[in-house]
Amino acid sequence: MTETRTAVIIGAGLIGLSTADSLIRRGVEVTVVDARDGPVRGTSFSNSGMIHPSQARSWSPTRKATQAQRDAESATRDLAKDAMPRLLSRMEELGLQDMRARPRGCYQIFPDLDAARAAQTQLSADGITANVVIDPSRTFSKPALFFPEDRSGDAHAYGCALADDLTARGVTFIYGAGDVRMRWDSVPGRVAVSLAGHRFRADDVVICTGARSSEILAPLGLSARITPVRGWAVDFDLPADFRLPPTPVMDAVSRSALTVFEDRFRLSGTWNEDSARPLLERWAELIPDVLGRAKQARSVWSGLRPVSGAGRPYIGAAPIPADRGDTAGEPGTPSRLWVNIGHGHMGWTLCAGAGELAAAMITGEREDARFAYGG
Repeated sequence: MTETRTAVIIGAGLIGLSTADSLIRRGVEVTVVDARDGPVRGTSFSNSGMIHPSQARSWSPTRKATQAQRDAESATRDLAKDAMPRLLSRMEELGLQDMRARPRGCYQIFPDLDAARAAQTQLSADGITANVVIDPSRTFSKPALFFPEDRSGDAHAYGCALADDLTARGVTFIYGAGDVRMRWDSVPGRVAVSLAGHRFRADDVVICTGARSSEILAPLGLSARITPVRGWAVDFDLPADFRLPPTPVMDAVSRSALTVFEDRFRLSGTWNEDSARPLLERWAELIPDVLGRAKQARSVWSGLRPVSGAGRPYIGAAPIPADRGDTAGEPGTPSRLWVNIGHGHMGWTLCAGAGELAAAMITGEREDARFAYGG
């Protein structure tokens, strides 16, 4: 009789949940562990809502257009294209038809028409469809690019629905696990996981811990080139006397966006600012009539995007450190420690594809060196 394969996933964000989803479909027995008290409480708790393959490139102000960077962005775009139909299909299966039916597309506004056209030329060279438009009702009278293949949705609502579905299908969740400890196991290549009241010796351990990944991997003698980059989100009640665009509007200048949800609108983004003030000041310039009449913000939130040094996610087996051969197995021993980390601002867009790719790698169905671990 064949024993059921087991896996422990560290992290109950969109990436961890999607990885669990794809593993349990393959008959793997899955336990998900998270330090917080519920699912999707990290980076995707209050994100922009944009599902945007068009933005599969680094948003870093110091981005360098090297060949390695272009290759990383190309790999991320391919993963985003694979992820989109999977994500939309899961919305349907989870009963989120209203989310799936949201208007298609996203806009990105620019200071002037020349800047919009220059961006369009670059995007076209990368195979991304972007149409130049000026629509006062949707782009605040700014020149813009419209990305017809993009979508949007509430990432937190999706993640909560997916977690409920996974629970119903037999996935075990352990929340509030702030004292997770990992060590290389006596079985070469495997990792043992322990926390208060629990000890696991699973066949596979998958790290899906976003911005905390370097901290989580360090006790195993591993480093990860993951930089936490802070972003902000501010929610407001929908204005009664001003119609906002039904599709998200990105601002190329501030790396931020306005997104309308069912009962609120959200301003979100920026790159490592210390407060939400720069975000609010920028949108006060863009939509003064709206923010000038807005009531007090419903919520102000900040989270850390897990930005990888390679400019693309790390998905695959983590190596066994050379100095851990006595406890983890000699170099070359197959590692059963996996990572699905470093998705930056693309976690909501990539989650379904990244989870599927990780699960296929874990079960030996597929390899993809483009996403190799970058320690």
